[in-house]
Amino acid sequence: MGGMSPPERWHAKTPLGHTIRLTDAGWQRKILVSHPEFALNPAYEGEIRKAIEDPDLIVGGWEEELLNLRWCPIAPQGPKYLCVVYRAEKPVGFIITAFFISRYGKLLRRGVRWQKKRP
Repeated sequence: MGGMSPPERWHAKTPLGHTIRLTDAGWQRKILVSHPEFALNPAYEGEIRKAIEDPDLIVGGWEEELLNLRWCPIAPQGPKYLCVVYRAEKPVGFIITAFFISRYGKLLRRGVRWQKKRP
């Protein structure tokens, strides 16, 4: 089976031009295990995709990962930011994890790589 890619749920393009995939294994064994609140609402998976495609901010990680932040009005226990952590690889990167966060100020210390332009 070497060389076969894991089943993909979807892929999306970031504002920086990276194509990022979410696999079944990433969703089931990483995100839902580490952050079971994502199982509470089927719309949360769509929110992860929106955070990849249309984030408010993209921040650098400590290693080579990137973090996309997007305001999520339907987050559990009230609106907050959704942070999606991913590795941008060629030709297609992958989502490492995702979580909801109320305060993201400390993440900005890692360096803002991209910010949505406000009208």
